[in-house]
Amino acid sequence: MSHPTPSRRALLAGLAVSLAAPLAARAATVTDADNQSVTVRDTSRIITLGGDVTEIVYALGLGGNVVAVDTTSLYPPDVEALPKVGYLRQLGSEALLSLRPTAILASGDAGPPAVLRQLRDAGVPLLHMATSRQPTDVAEKITLIARALDHETAGNTMRVSFEAELAKTQAEVAGFNDHPRCLFVLSMNGGAPMAAGTQTAADAMIRLAGGVNVFADSRGYKAISPEVAAAAAPEVLLMMSHTLEGVGGPAGAAALPAIAVTPAGQRKRVAAVDGNFHLGFGPRLPAAISQIARRMRGLE
Repeated sequence: MSHPTPSRRALLAGLAVSLAAPLAARAATVTDADNQSVTVRDTSRIITLGGDVTEIVYALGLGGNVVAVDTTSLYPPDVEALPKVGYLRQLGSEALLSLRPTAILASGDAGPPAVLRQLRDAGVPLLHMATSRQPTDVAEKITLIARALDHETAGNTMRVSFEAELAKTQAEVAGFNDHPRCLFVLSMNGGAPMAAGTQTAADAMIRLAGGVNVFADSRGYKAISPEVAAAAAPEVLLMMSHTLEGVGGPAGAAALPAIAVTPAGQRKRVAAVDGNFHLGFGPRLPAAISQIARRMRGLE
């Protein structure tokens, strides 16, 4: 019976390590938005929560390690075949833990907080991101995820590309000499549009695209009456695509009582907004800003 020589044993050991490398991360420790130290030692079974996080993990080349996502994760198309663990803000710990994750990466809106605590108490490394409202937040998120998953080289490349695309988009927006007054409608509440104020992704997107949010003096979302809408005088209506479809498309939106009395309704300046792409604040943000900037100016 032959036995491996020392050199062969070393070679076999090295091969074993190389084969295990895709599964075992280098165990970098990072600090997340909850000021928790998180160490990911195994990347073989990742659950991503939030479209922005899912896109980043896939862009880093780790899509094959993702075993489940939440229902807001719609891109890239590969995620359609994965198990869904529920809505981002209404997660359940049992559904997540039943999939035996070795790491969970969650966007800032993931919750409820009690469920996140339960996941941590169960011993699963959970990386919770800060809520993104600025391009710098996205860049930092790319770096944090890449470091946590031991993909810093890919993360650096991705961040450089993101920042280069962002610079092009910012130059494009700066080239427009107008600042359209915009009303963003998330949904309809008993026939009344729910309009976005500050501290919302919609408000941030309007500003990044060079527009003016006509309800920048309010916070969050609120139902508006025709009188309030008329006084705000928006030139452009931005509406979530599923809401726009529900009211009968651009023509139906322009005819709504609270919209028909505005310049946007009278001129039928209505544009659809995709929640995942335009408001997700993921790695495709530069393209999203560019598209909204053009739509609010009637250029597409």
